[in-house]
Amino acid sequence: MALDIPGISIVITVKNEGNNLGLLLETLSKQGMPLEVVIVDSMSNDNTESLIKTYSDKLDLKYIRRQCTRGQGRNMGVGASKYPYIVFTDGDTEWDRTTLRQYYSSFEAGNDLIAGEVVPKGRKAFFLDRVKLYYKGFEVTSPSANLGITKNIFSKIHGFDENFVTAEDIDLNIRAIQNGAMHSYCKKCVVYNKVRESLGSFAKQAFWNGYGRYQLKKKHKFIWNDIEKERGIHNYSFYNIVRLSFASVGYIYSRLMDGKHPKM
Repeated sequence: MALDIPGISIVITVKNEGNNLGLLLETLSKQGMPLEVVIVDSMSNDNTESLIKTYSDKLDLKYIRRQCTRGQGRNMGVGASKYPYIVFTDGDTEWDRTTLRQYYSSFEAGNDLIAGEVVPKGRKAFFLDRVKLYYKGFEVTSPSANLGITKNIFSKIHGFDENFVTAEDIDLNIRAIQNGAMHSYCKKCVVYNKVRESLGSFAKQAFWNGYGRYQLKKKHKFIWNDIEKERGIHNYSFYNIVRLSFASVGYIYSRLMDGKHPKM
């Protein structure tokens, strides 16, 4: 494949991901096609910055260090990017060798919004499987751990809504579809995502997911009935009960806060 093809900008927001980020950067360095990596670091106090510097000779890297939410960080990352195609991922992911090439093929086929395949890595009990939502045939709960979008569409919808806590990617997907984005699911765009490692972090994630879900419903109340909703729980295991309980508390707290972004 020629080197003058449009490249892809990988945008990553991180905070204290020094133990995980090396694996992601190593797998990105082996993608074998033009890319840049834009990392927005929300003031990590571990070895994140020094680790990133060790990859400056392997990758086309931009590093931004600024206190921010995920939505703010991703908006900054896209603003600093140079390529017309954007893929978002998280600092605790690992990429399959052909993922970027598969993304490129899907973008070149005319897709503006691409959901990749997220494969959980780690203790299965702590994996929060998505409670899926579909809008106009697209799973809008496809997470930004593995999500592609053209810069044109991203700019048209003014990027991420920075008021969201955790559902900013769902909101972005809904607005992209509303604005006519051609969309696709890319099964071969594989990213392995590390799951939570303790019951406490698992419960915290469920809480903020519940908080974000109310924010989402409040913002999109006029189309909420047009969104197809998957049944929330498939089995009542201990971990699913913990998840449902903390998500419910988060949802109720968000209602009490009227969906405002809390100080975290």
